[in-house]
Amino acid sequence: MRRPLILDLDFTLLHLEWRPGSIEVPGRTRSAWIAPQTAQILAQLSQNWDIVLATARSFDGTKWVVDGLEKYGAATAFLVIEDGARLGERGDALRAFEPRFDLVKWRALLENSPHRFEWQNDFQSCLVARCETGEQGETVFLDWAARFENQANEVRFFRDGRKVYALPARADKWRALQLLLGERAAQAAGVGDGANDLVWLPNVAFPATFARAKPVLVEKISERGGFVSALDGHD
Repeated sequence: MRRPLILDLDFTLLHLEWRPGSIEVPGRTRSAWIAPQTAQILAQLSQNWDIVLATARSFDGTKWVVDGLEKYGAATAFLVIEDGARLGERGDALRAFEPRFDLVKWRALLENSPHRFEWQNDFQSCLVARCETGEQGETVFLDWAARFENQANEVRFFRDGRKVYALPARADKWRALQLLLGERAAQAAGVGDGANDLVWLPNVAFPATFARAKPVLVEKISERGGFVSALDGHD
């Protein structure tokens, strides 16, 4: 049976430093890059492992990675995007984790705010507010969390830098991975570095992270006997 290899994107596969031959992944304000050596290694691994990308990005932000890796022969088997709000198999139509989540209702409720932001409209199964700075993002996050504290069974808020997410309450990377992979999710190898990787990475059989990752994540992976790399960037 093929095991899944679950990979976070930003600052795990993707880095801001360009190298000759890198795969470019355009962003709204700057590009990120996958080193050709990384793509070559993933192409070799994909012969025996199912590559799974698990990210908070939208499909528009993820397809550059899928297409770029494909050119190196590294096929992506499964996608978990929008921080678990959307998922599916490569080549099939992606689906919402919670189809009944009322995006129209929540957009109207969240727009009634004194804080400035703009919606990032490439997300399909959750709402993402884009702020000018991380500090403004934190203000919006705290405002939403306080105003809708009593509806925590319906909606979950998550901040990633300047972006603030409103997702179905139960949607996260781990639940989406379990829905996609079944029992294989717990048998997987995985690499991640962010706060939103804490829900899934300690649960896989072979977890790995970086020494510069979130301290709580490093602690959890160390407790699990996982691998903590001192390397950084494309190395």
